[in-house]
Amino acid sequence: MTDQPDQGTRWRLLRDVVVFQVKLAMEAVLDLTLIPVSLVAAALDLVLGNWRRPRWFHAVLRFGERCERWIDLWGVAKPGADVRQSEVDAVMRNIETLIRRPGTGPDKLRELRTWAATKIAPSSDRDPPPPNPRNDL
Repeated sequence: MTDQPDQGTRWRLLRDVVVFQVKLAMEAVLDLTLIPVSLVAAALDLVLGNWRRPRWFHAVLRFGERCERWIDLWGVAKPGADVRQSEVDAVMRNIETLIRRPGTGPDKLRELRTWAATKIAPSSDRDPPPPNPRNDL
């Protein structure tokens, strides 16, 4: 009797559970952070007279939407599927590779740093700033 097929599914399940827990934690941190930030942004829009076209509050909404898409909490990678995985899944896969094959560490670390730099650095072509209503006067 061999347990190889069964063991593969156990490891797959364990990996999926760990990835899901990491994603849940990221969602929780995001939600806890966005609660006060969205309230402050809405207050800023009210105080600055942007209540007709809320600039800061809508910026927080767009940021939250990008983060939700990036985390993709409910996305589960199907084995052998050619579906594009979320970015968090890609990062988790790189971390898993680092753990399984420590010799690939420098290359994977460089890849993770490049990925983080492109995600953290704002890009001017992604979200143009909303128009300022005070400039219309």
